[in-house]
Amino acid sequence: MKSRFAAAIASAAVIGVLGSGALLAQASPAEPDPAAFLADVMRNPNLANKGTGELYCWHASAETETFLNAYLTYQDTRWLDAAIKDYDAFIAKLHKDPDGYEGWIGDNGDELLVAKGLSTDEVVGDALLCAPLARFAEIVMHDPKLKEAYGKKARQYLDLATRICWEKYNKRGCYYEDSAGWGSYHTYPKVVDLKANKWIAAPNRLISDNLNKHYRMSLVMLRLWRATGNEEYRQRVLKVFGRAKTMWRYFLEEDRITWNFWMPHGPYDMDGRSPRSWVAVHPANAGYQAGEVEMFVEVYDSGLVFEQSDMEKLIHANHWMAEGPGGWRSSDGSTKSGTLWDALARFDDKIRQKLEAELARNASDAGSQIAQAYLKYEMAKAPGWTRLYVSDPAKVQVVKVPLQPGRAISASVIVLDAVELANKGRVQFVTQAREKGKLKIELLDAAGKDVLGTLAEIEETQDGQQDAPYWDGTNPKTGKKELGEYLVRWTLNGQSRTAPVWVKQGVARKTEGPKALLPGETIKADFEGNLDPRWKLDAAATSTERAHSGKASLKVEGSAQLVFGSSEDLPVKVRMWVFDSGAKFGTSGKNGPAWGVGTADGDKLCLWQVWRPYLAGDEEYGWVNTGENAWYSPHPGAGARKSGWVECVFDFSDKKNIKVTVGGQPAKLYANLTPSGAASVYLRGGDGLPLYVDDITVEYAK
Repeated sequence: MKSRFAAAIASAAVIGVLGSGALLAQASPAEPDPAAFLADVMRNPNLANKGTGELYCWHASAETETFLNAYLTYQDTRWLDAAIKDYDAFIAKLHKDPDGYEGWIGDNGDELLVAKGLSTDEVVGDALLCAPLARFAEIVMHDPKLKEAYGKKARQYLDLATRICWEKYNKRGCYYEDSAGWGSYHTYPKVVDLKANKWIAAPNRLISDNLNKHYRMSLVMLRLWRATGNEEYRQRVLKVFGRAKTMWRYFLEEDRITWNFWMPHGPYDMDGRSPRSWVAVHPANAGYQAGEVEMFVEVYDSGLVFEQSDMEKLIHANHWMAEGPGGWRSSDGSTKSGTLWDALARFDDKIRQKLEAELARNASDAGSQIAQAYLKYEMAKAPGWTRLYVSDPAKVQVVKVPLQPGRAISASVIVLDAVELANKGRVQFVTQAREKGKLKIELLDAAGKDVLGTLAEIEETQDGQQDAPYWDGTNPKTGKKELGEYLVRWTLNGQSRTAPVWVKQGVARKTEGPKALLPGETIKADFEGNLDPRWKLDAAATSTERAHSGKASLKVEGSAQLVFGSSEDLPVKVRMWVFDSGAKFGTSGKNGPAWGVGTADGDKLCLWQVWRPYLAGDEEYGWVNTGENAWYSPHPGAGARKSGWVECVFDFSDKKNIKVTVGGQPAKLYANLTPSGAASVYLRGGDGLPLYVDDITVEYAK
């Protein structure tokens, strides 16, 4: 079956690329001194203070493109010489992972990793520093004179960028592609112990990267394609940036678009019925979207994915952002975090004038001088809507997907997007509403003409409400699971969004692990010996630091799960002793340890030592059901805190009288957020606050 992705591609041809060539006739702008500019870049203290991880990469990449922009503008090879010195300096800081691949391994801002002496390389860090290497190679390899002088260095950069960004992450399985053909990158569920040079499993790290990180890596693929013509790189660009268009939120009134900072894609992105990260436009850092727009423009200039009308909608969005009450606002209007999308200046007078005014205010700065001159170079090289890197417009390849309204519904994603009958699979319709009202989710035929039935109706009661109902592939019209492609339609307050879904036979996969607990059986864990094989540990281990009885307990800094159920929740009674260290943080936004149970759907009902302005975290425990809004909506009323060991009981043995107690006192939970049973014990450490738990008992009465 031809995928929807393949059907969305307008043509399939390789386009030409830009050679460096001679600058079009124009007044020669004043040129800053390359050596002085390089020296200023090298004085950045963050290059010495941020180690060699992701944080270092962000700082080291700050001016990497400026050297190349300056060369293209001034045609002065001293800028290439300066670029080599800058690039070789950060290349010298590469380490090798245990799998033999290079990477900028180091601090990524994860305090827990740093404290344990563990490190990692990241998709975005590697991409940030390989992108200019690929662009340098492209410029050199397409100019015979430059190739003669810089060809050896260009090939070195090309090989390094290919090895790090293409080979390494493909072999690690960090690229995911859905049934529709759209692609994304996710983190690697391992970290590096550099002293021992070995991998340490970290399964909880597995999650889709933020969207800007997908695009950063795909930008490297775009430049590798322009440098080499390799078809695989072009396909990757189409699949990742094509997915971007499916997630855009369109506002008809202003003919503008916005999009979220992160979106779920793979099954690892869901925690039961909630996404594992927040779905929204970034509320504070407008620079993320500005950077994404810059990448959208380069993809457009390369003749892929985007068309003129897409760029126009971006322009309209940036105008709208600038015209908010009291000044700038975000692209969805939710905050005052907005900024100029500079990359659109070539296409729009208003944006260009704002950019020129900003640059003029810093006229003495070499970076501003180069930016002004490069803008003129771009406009001369590619006037109007001309694509900068395209020599034959007939070979442009646009991804055609329907623009979908985004006022009422800000997320509509199917995870996974195919039901596999051989594995009794299910998919989830991940939804985020921005308006109150009744949301209807319907199943349509593949063409979207015939409505086969309603799959779910949900009352949306607040802005940002998230839902993720499951579907097992049953056609509501026939009551059968019928193979084929369908269309799912979300409708709220007159606005609809759609996405394709498939029902496939699939190939049966073996499932490993112990069988579910049976009536009359009991599991006990005192952590004095070997752990039950049902335990799944991530940054958790037995410890003699504290114990309720005996000499050891389970210390959880990451997470731990004791799985005793499979496809349905069991009427069990769970007891555990939890240690309260007495930590107090007032009304800050601190997250402490959490402990409780997990359901068969993957939701977690946990008591939680948590602090918020609206919670009395110093005096009482909070609680959360992650099916409501992941870990973002803790509630008060789970019982008074008591320093030392506290017994907690989750009793589902009587479905009509479910009890959760802390130190013998009942927790005040909401009935609609209290499950009828459990399938696991779930434990989680806090922000620098480990959880100690001991003497766990799970009873399944006859």
